Amino acid sequence: MDVFAAFDYTSFFNVWYWVLTVATWTQVCHRTLGVPYDMILRAERLPGVAAEVDAVARIAAARVAAVHRALGSVIAAAAGFVLAVLAVLGFVSGIEAALASFLLLMPLSIVLLQTARLALFIDRSDARGPELRRRLARRRAWNQAIAIAATMVAAIVALFHHPAAALLRW
Repeated sequence: MDVFAAFDYTSFFNVWYWVLTVATWTQVCHRTLGVPYDMILRAERLPGVAAEVDAVARIAAARVAAVHRALGSVIAAAAGFVLAVLAVLGFVSGIEAALASFLLLMPLSIVLLQTARLALFIDRSDARGPELRRRLARRRAWNQAIAIAATMVAAIVALFHHPAAALLRW
């Protein structure tokens, strides 16, 4: 029976929830607008890499701006609706899967909103070179801060949601 412990029904004490959480935040924090952070660091000393960072960031910014112009309002409304439904189902109805999903998707939506704002700024302005890399690095730092806070909040909510189960499993 212990073989199936990783597949139990509680979201917060399921190893796959935390694997998904860590994998999601790792990916979000590693790339900002599709630019890996190691490229941003190498761009300081390698002019060829700096040109690639500018190109990748500007291409991604143009794509985000195009989606924003075409479907920005629809995506915002749908995301708001889904987050509101998950919040009500999780916090009011006590459905743990909805609560766990909300605690992952809400901070992720904040990161996506801020990244979209950065993309729109890059698309509208002529940000290149050190200024562009500085903005990408600052966005990454904020993404990391949000990821840390979101993971801590999810862990705290998990402990308050099942205080007895948390003590038994540890």
